[in-house]
Amino acid sequence: MPARSRAAPIAVRPDQRYIWYGPSLLLLDHQGVADEHAPLSGLYFRETRYLRRLRLELNGELPWLCAIGGSEPRELLAGLSYPELSGGGGGGTGVSGEEVPTNAAGIPWRAVELMARYRLDFRELWVEVVLTNRSRQRVELDAAWRLSADYADLQEAQAEERQQEAPVEAMPSVDPAGGAALRFRYGHPDLPLETSVETRGPARWEASADQLKTRLVLAPQWPITLSLHVTAQDTELLPDLQGERQRDARLAVWRRRLTRVTAPGEQMISAAVNQAMDDLGSFALLEGEPDEWLAPAAGMPAYPALFGRDSLTATWQATVLDRGEQLSAALTRLQGYQGTVVDPTRDEEPGRIVHSVRRGPLARLGINPFDRYYADFASPFMFVISLAQLYAWTGRMADIERHWDAACRVLDWARDYGDRDGDGYLEYLTQASQGPQNQGWKDSGDCILYPDGRQVPAPIGTCEIQGYWFAAQQLFAVLCAARGRLGDARAYWQSAMELKARFNRDWWVPEESFIALAMDRDKQLVRTVTSNVGHCITAGIIDDEHLPAVVDRMFAADLFSGWGIRTLSANHPSYNPVGYHLGSVWSVENGTIAFGLRRFGFDARAVHLIRAVLDLAALYDHFRVPECVGGYSRADWIHPSAYPRATIPQAWNQSALPLFVQTLLGLQPVAPLELLVVDPVLPPWLPELTLKGLRVGGATITLRCWRDSHGRSHAEVLRARGKLRVIRQPPPESLTAGIGDRFKAFADGLLHH
Repeated sequence: MPARSRAAPIAVRPDQRYIWYGPSLLLLDHQGVADEHAPLSGLYFRETRYLRRLRLELNGELPWLCAIGGSEPRELLAGLSYPELSGGGGGGTGVSGEEVPTNAAGIPWRAVELMARYRLDFRELWVEVVLTNRSRQRVELDAAWRLSADYADLQEAQAEERQQEAPVEAMPSVDPAGGAALRFRYGHPDLPLETSVETRGPARWEASADQLKTRLVLAPQWPITLSLHVTAQDTELLPDLQGERQRDARLAVWRRRLTRVTAPGEQMISAAVNQAMDDLGSFALLEGEPDEWLAPAAGMPAYPALFGRDSLTATWQATVLDRGEQLSAALTRLQGYQGTVVDPTRDEEPGRIVHSVRRGPLARLGINPFDRYYADFASPFMFVISLAQLYAWTGRMADIERHWDAACRVLDWARDYGDRDGDGYLEYLTQASQGPQNQGWKDSGDCILYPDGRQVPAPIGTCEIQGYWFAAQQLFAVLCAARGRLGDARAYWQSAMELKARFNRDWWVPEESFIALAMDRDKQLVRTVTSNVGHCITAGIIDDEHLPAVVDRMFAADLFSGWGIRTLSANHPSYNPVGYHLGSVWSVENGTIAFGLRRFGFDARAVHLIRAVLDLAALYDHFRVPECVGGYSRADWIHPSAYPRATIPQAWNQSALPLFVQTLLGLQPVAPLELLVVDPVLPPWLPELTLKGLRVGGATITLRCWRDSHGRSHAEVLRARGKLRVIRQPPPESLTAGIGDRFKAFADGLLHH
């Protein structure tokens, strides 16, 4: 790569500031307020906007926002000043001598300093504003919280179009102690929603239908604190307060038990990975039964809800650092929504794992089917794959037993419903009127294209869902063997190998040295070059003889941008660098691909791809890569832009970072055998990496890996508690590790016993 100057931190959604905690979201505009002029702003709980307007005014004016930011996802700090100069405003006030300019009310310019803190709890918002008079004279002014509620669905706010609406009743009140309250109640007969707003402060408050107001007298250099407490109330859905405190405690325990990453020679990767895990905790929806609380939402601010494939992908990729606690919660939560009937309005079928569970008014009223929607071919197989991952890390037979029936139903669904025409491949066809046309990894409406740019008509079988099906059958065969069901294990393994043989016979495109994107309804190959094939690499469905050529093709200039693998070849007539799946780069997808490259021995390629995505993460605050970034060439652009209105952060993008750690260290857990296999490949830019508190089965270790002066990577166990054998071996499927490499690794002996 040519040397280029480093870009300043890249702003995504630059006109918005937002914080979140589980299903709660506060979104403010560039002035630090929520108001009608910013369509998406407001306070949301479970995708419902409980406050439309939230702004503090002094004498009817907004204070001047000087700075805003926060150190954790649930908290926002802002510094403000009042009143601001009407013109100029460089150094000082722009005047000399003893003259002190004032506004029309006689208040000196910049006399009042405001420090505001916003903090979210499960269904509550706490706001604290400290006002200090920094002038030398007493200041009197009116302070008012301007408030309103509309109970719009988050999707309505995004579209700027209401599909459900009812009157909102405002009920102001004051109490003898001087405080005031304003309660909003939604008049929709099927949505029992209320917002409670209470304020306290040193002065007496007044309440009306749209504001809480008080008169403040500020002595010089004397602070006054105003507090606001907002509670979202839903009589159908809310848990009790004790349950909410237990949720906070459970999340705190999860955070304390995380494996922590240190990298003395390259601090960026440890900071990025640890931040990613903190973010994954902030996505925990904290809903359902206690063993479901940690199941994460998909991303903020657009997807504060449960999405099947997002939740499973994010949690299995992060299992290396939490031993599957979030993954276990996601499996349990999703199992409760598994399909039981044939319902075309939801694309539900028996055994199918849910695509999304949305809780906003549109879903609750049945205006759209997304309160429980199933049109996704990735989620079912990811359920089985994730269960095998969980067992590999924990070794608990109880995990298999708990989800056994659900996993069996998934594979029954694939046989009975997934293969629509009985040709041995899976095809999707959306039935729901509002459902997405495409149900594979790429679910946007325009992403499955012929080489000439035409849309491929449904039913469609994409290559990656064949790979997912293959991997799910192989891994379920392993789970069958673990339960002693050897006949079932042989049957599933044989079925997987027959699928692989058919796939390599029918889907290989020799002129591209690649796998076809899809098979259309006429059973003709769609020979478009896309990133979907990367999932097939990781799943293991591509024959060894084809893999080297496929990997080389993945890194050709039309697919590899320098920041990652593009979703669509830049040579395609429909290529669009910021199209959702038409040439953009997805961090999560590249994490999956890197994992597969390492699995099959393409170590240099894996390291190169990981470095590219880490460089991408370094461009953004808190290393939060947007939902997807532009496919612009790194050689030409200092940063890759982003998809318009991209979600940032997104759970499965953050989870790609801990997956990179597992990939670089070659960690292969076999907890049922009390075994951890390691095979570190550390590049020059990462001379040392240590995992503190790594949990495998019932053991906990500190694992240190380092690179010596000759470029060889080593590993050692520094501390251990519990029984665990740690040995060094290349991945069993590696195409580049010869018998000599394996004997050498074996000769190194046990790293720990």
